[in-house]
Amino acid sequence: MVIIGGGVPAAVHAWTAVRRGHTVTHLDDGAPIAGSGALRAGSAAATDLGRAAHSVLLWRELGGLVPGIGFRLSGSITVARTRAELAVAEAAAAAGDAAERELTLLEPERVRALEPALRGPLLAGLHCGADAVLTPHQTVPALRAHAAGTGRFTARNCLARALVETADGVLIRADDGSALAADVALLCPGPGLDALARELTGAGQAPLVRAQRLRTGPLELRPNAVLADGDQFRHRPGYPAEPVARLAAEQAQTAAAAEFGMHVLAVPRLDGGLTLGATAEPEPFPAELAEPAAEHLLTVTGELCDTELTVHGRWAEVTTAVESGPWRAPSGRILVLGSAGPDATLLAPAVAEAAADDLGL
Repeated sequence: MVIIGGGVPAAVHAWTAVRRGHTVTHLDDGAPIAGSGALRAGSAAATDLGRAAHSVLLWRELGGLVPGIGFRLSGSITVARTRAELAVAEAAAAAGDAAERELTLLEPERVRALEPALRGPLLAGLHCGADAVLTPHQTVPALRAHAAGTGRFTARNCLARALVETADGVLIRADDGSALAADVALLCPGPGLDALARELTGAGQAPLVRAQRLRTGPLELRPNAVLADGDQFRHRPGYPAEPVARLAAEQAQTAAAAEFGMHVLAVPRLDGGLTLGATAEPEPFPAELAEPAAEHLLTVTGELCDTELTVHGRWAEVTTAVESGPWRAPSGRILVLGSAGPDATLLAPAVAEAAADDLGL
C-alpha cells in the first residue's frame, strides 16, 4: 500500500499497516514535525472518551516497542488561580465521568508535593492521570526506523499529485515526476494536501486554525507533568458546561488571550525545557507571529513556576479546526481520511486501527 501525507498521524498509519504484515511506501514532503506533544485524553469530549483512552493505551504500547518516540505517562495539572476557575475544577472533579477521566482536585500543598515546579500562587490544581506526552520531532523518524527494520517499509520525500484507480489497484503520480502502483492507497490530508482530497471526495475546504508555540531553554526545576492555566477550561470540551459558562461570564481574559483564543499549555521536553502554547487563530492568518501572544505565554508560565523563561525557538502550525469523517472510493482501494481535529495526534493510533480495518488490512 501507499500512504500519502506527513506528520505523526501519517507515520502511525504507516507503522500500523507494516505491523499488520503489509508492505508500505510512505510519501511525505519532509516538512518539519512540530506539535506540543501533549496527549490530553482526560479533557476530550464525552463522546470521544473511550477512543481517547484506547489511544493512550496504544501509545503506551508503542512507546514500549519504540522508545524513541519519547512517550511518558506524565499526567497533567490544570491550575485554578481564581474562584471562578476553582468552581470549574470542583465541578469537573465531582462529575460522573471524573473517574473515567482520572481527575482529582488537589489542594495547594498536594499540588506542590506532586509537582514541585509549581511554585506560584494557586487555589487548587485539577490533576489528570490520563494525560501523557510524546516527543513529536522524534516520533516520525523513530517509527520509520522501526518499520524499516521489517524490510517492508520505504519512505520517499515527495507527495502525490494524482491518484487514479486501475484494473489492478491504484496508480499514484508524485510531484517529483515519478509514478508508482499499489493495491490500496491511504491519503492523510493536511493543509498541503487539501486540494487532492477535495478532488477525490468533492468535499469543501475545511476551516483552519493556526497555533503559535514557543520552546524555552532548560529550567532549573522543570515540571514533569503537563501544566495548563485556567483558560484551558474555556477551550477543551471535557469540562462541565454550566461552570464553564459562568467562568466566561464572570472572568475576563487578558487582551492577548481573548484576541488569539489562547490558553497556556506547558509541555515538558526531554531537553529540560518546555513547549509553550497555544493559540487558535482563525483564517486569515497575519504574516507575522503575534508578540502579545508570546508575551502572555511567557508571563503566565513564569508566574505558575515562579521562574524566568528564555525563548530558544518559535514556530506556528496550521491545522484543521474540526473533526471530519473518512471517504472511501466505491472500489475500496482508496481511503481519504478526514481530520481528527485538534486531537489528531492523540487519536492517531485508534484512527489508524479503524482505517486499517476499513481497508481490510
